[in-house]
Amino acid sequence: MLLAMIRLGLSAVLVTVLAPGVLGQTPQEHEQHHPGTTPSNTTPADSTALNASPAAMTSAMPSGGMMEMMGSMTTPSAPPLYPSLMAVPDLTPEQRAEFERAANERMIAGSALMSTALERLAGATQSGDGPAMQEAAVQLRNGQAQFESGLATRRALRESRASREIALDWFRRELELPLNSSVRPHGLFGLSWFHYFTMFILSAFVVTTVGMYWRRMQRAEALVARLAGGQDTAVAAVDKTPLPAVAQTLPTPNVPSSKSNSWTGLLRVVRTFQETPTVKTFRMMDLQSGELPFRYQPGQFLTVTAAPDGTPLKRSYTIASTPTQREFCEITLKREDRGAVSRFLHDRINEGDTLQVTAPSGKFTFTGVEASSVVLIAGGVGITPMMSVLRYLTARSWPGDIYLFYAVRDRAEVIYREELEYLQRRHANFHLTIVAEHAESAEWPYATGRITPELLTSSVAELPSRRVHLCGPPAMMDALKALLLGLGVPAAQIRTEVFAGKEPRSIALNTLPAADTKVAVVTFASSRRTAMMPPTKTVLEAAEDVGVDIEYSCRIGTCGVCRTKLLSGTVTMDVEDGLEPGDKANNVILACQAKATGDITIDA
Repeated sequence: MLLAMIRLGLSAVLVTVLAPGVLGQTPQEHEQHHPGTTPSNTTPADSTALNASPAAMTSAMPSGGMMEMMGSMTTPSAPPLYPSLMAVPDLTPEQRAEFERAANERMIAGSALMSTALERLAGATQSGDGPAMQEAAVQLRNGQAQFESGLATRRALRESRASREIALDWFRRELELPLNSSVRPHGLFGLSWFHYFTMFILSAFVVTTVGMYWRRMQRAEALVARLAGGQDTAVAAVDKTPLPAVAQTLPTPNVPSSKSNSWTGLLRVVRTFQETPTVKTFRMMDLQSGELPFRYQPGQFLTVTAAPDGTPLKRSYTIASTPTQREFCEITLKREDRGAVSRFLHDRINEGDTLQVTAPSGKFTFTGVEASSVVLIAGGVGITPMMSVLRYLTARSWPGDIYLFYAVRDRAEVIYREELEYLQRRHANFHLTIVAEHAESAEWPYATGRITPELLTSSVAELPSRRVHLCGPPAMMDALKALLLGLGVPAAQIRTEVFAGKEPRSIALNTLPAADTKVAVVTFASSRRTAMMPPTKTVLEAAEDVGVDIEYSCRIGTCGVCRTKLLSGTVTMDVEDGLEPGDKANNVILACQAKATGDITIDA
């Protein structure tokens, strides 16, 4: 009921706007809807005015049957005006005016019919007369149809459209077909460039949203991985207490390092082995217990970042396991009384904790393709790179001769003794010689004292033709290298590796050197900082004094991680193994080895 009243109000407004000259029903219309009541002011001329319009229209049109198609403008069942327009290819101005007048009358008649229907519907509703309510509803719909057809025709005529097009639009609307079908689609799938542009923008938005979600999930997974070991930092303490200072300075876990050959991330310590009273092995695996996230060669090392006192420190340790084992890697290190990181690892890292690792690094490698045989000479914990080579070659059944000379202070310091003896029994091409400086038992089956020229020449035939790898304390390395050169071994066939990582220094920045000491000034161009450089200080140490970040790993000039550009001045370097071919020509230096001969400028 309310909907019908609203429609009636809208219809009245439209009639007022579109037909301002018509303000009420004609006497004939009133007589039609209210039989038996004829207003006193109705005249015969008025009763024929509306019916004359169709006759006049018919006489002006080519088709004489238009009157029957249009019907009476005042009857509820009058047909729409649109079919009669199909018979007129082009309307003249007079014909358009006639159709427009007929459309206005149709609108007025429809409004009157709806008004009468509403009155009947209201009365039938109050009396509860069902059939009368149904008849009133039918009359209301017929009135609405008349009004809408007249209104649509009038709008179409006002737009000066062709009569055939007006009629076709009506048929399309009746059959629920799309309008303007005469416009052919263009472009792929009939879409316009606006549609393509809109779809492109929406697609870009979706891709960007998905990408942001994917990156957010990756970061969340990395965070979960960091927390999986029970800690928030790269290195766990015994009480699992997070170290905020470390978390802010350590790189994001499980991402490639800035070095093209390195990976930085977290590994979990799954097993620890007490090799000797002062030496422990740490076996590490990926957090997801899959394959290691990096590959390495036998003899390379990794770098552990730890924060014993809240300040991140980096130390390098040789990977002692074989690269043929892809699920874990092992490092073996001695607990040094002055070693901040080694003490931290020995005392506070347990199975289940995680360590931040950068790997691999180093060129002290042997895979079996470099020579047909190899002589390995190790001292103390320097056995670790030799163990990786030995495990790798025997695991692959390498046919060449392997000679291992292992020097220790006493029998209690022999690392991997059981495994070494097992490999000797199992592989005929592996020749083991252990030398203890102090043999406390007569049951010691190996040599005593030190490695001598006689021991080398008696154990290795044609020694000058062999490739030799040395690793141990610096004093031992220097002595053995001179010994080998004296035995005729070419310097090009001798490979060395020394671990001499430096411990943190407690230096007051405002402490001046002695007056007679020549002090250079180093300028770090990118950081816009300067530092004093006495003759004994390296560029890396000077950078640490003033808070300039230069990446490093081994601190002994072999890994090459601290390679940086020298912009001006000259430096000296004791070790240059970490430089690549062409580095010196391009003024690339090793920060951990470079000492200034005068004022210098560094790109850092």
